[in-house]
Amino acid sequence: MKKRIAHVLLLLAILLGVPALCAWLSGSTEIWEGVKSFPPRTEDWGFHPEKLWNHRCPFSWPWFAGMAVFTFASLRPLVRRAIRRFPESAGPQNRKGRKGGRFPWWGWAGLAELAVAWTFCWAKFPFCRAIQPHISYMPLWVGYILVVNALCVLRSGTSPLTARPLPYLLTFPASSLFWWFFEYLNRYVWNWYYLGVSQMSAVEYTFYATVCFSSVLPAVTATAALLHTFEPFRDERFSDLKPVRMRSWRTVALLSATAALGLAGIVFIPRYTFPLLWLSPLFAFLLIQTLLGEPCILEIPGGRNWSLVFRFACAALVCGLCWETWNYYAVAKWVYSVPFVHRFQIWEMPLVGFAGYLPFGTECAAITAWICPDLIEAKWRG
Repeated sequence: MKKRIAHVLLLLAILLGVPALCAWLSGSTEIWEGVKSFPPRTEDWGFHPEKLWNHRCPFSWPWFAGMAVFTFASLRPLVRRAIRRFPESAGPQNRKGRKGGRFPWWGWAGLAELAVAWTFCWAKFPFCRAIQPHISYMPLWVGYILVVNALCVLRSGTSPLTARPLPYLLTFPASSLFWWFFEYLNRYVWNWYYLGVSQMSAVEYTFYATVCFSSVLPAVTATAALLHTFEPFRDERFSDLKPVRMRSWRTVALLSATAALGLAGIVFIPRYTFPLLWLSPLFAFLLIQTLLGEPCILEIPGGRNWSLVFRFACAALVCGLCWETWNYYAVAKWVYSVPFVHRFQIWEMPLVGFAGYLPFGTECAAITAWICPDLIEAKWRG
């Protein structure tokens, strides 16, 4: 418990304190204007896209190509193992031995809720326009979470919700705190901002945003569990990859340098370091785990660490496609402002921006494992 408390305090000090200290040292009033705005009413106080720092940077083919190549090179070893031919009978995860279950009744309830919530999210009925910004998001994701857990039961006979209900429910409040960190860091770079929230007071916005943010970890965790029931995500496919040596000085130096560059860079040079917004929190979290002697997801032997990373990264990408789809026609929504690569949009998201969901999924895995290792170690076998 003492290590957990120390971990939380160190993480708060680093992720909140370092950017704030850098902003204070910079003496920029423009930075503080963006950070202190709450709720983020961009349409009210004139902080429109054309005035954002990111939109001062036109599209750049070298940046686009560089980020695409880096993403491809990072994923290639994992994708190659996921799609290679593998003996059907090898290992305990063969499809012939699968013990599935029936699609539970609450899965059908989730499917009905998802259909109704999707209709209300996109239809913009005049009779409920005033409350539509408050009722669109969370019902959609509750329905999604129920349906995905039900599919896990159908394919493997169990799911995070049924196997470990209490720890899984704890991911909801943890998810709110988890995403508020990214909301805070985003105030320095404004990679995304919100429309349709101007009618909300600060208290109202905080409440509804916190409720909405609570669905992130449960959705990604359930999706990762479902992916684990499919052949390409079986642990044995990644068994030839070694765990990361987290306690080597090279690893510690890399984590420290990247976290420091990202957290300081989003203040001083945000247009060039904005991708590190997704890596810095992860590296800071792993660094604290290493220094405190806590177990780390990248040290799991037998290839299961890379299987875990791959399926959580893919799970975040699947959830990202749903987030962007449901967001596009919503009343209260977010839009993006990404420097150098803001082109080829899928809904509101520029194409290369989807690469950010991959490290974000790893962050979800690290936090979920920290809350309850059983949620990621359980055998959601297909």
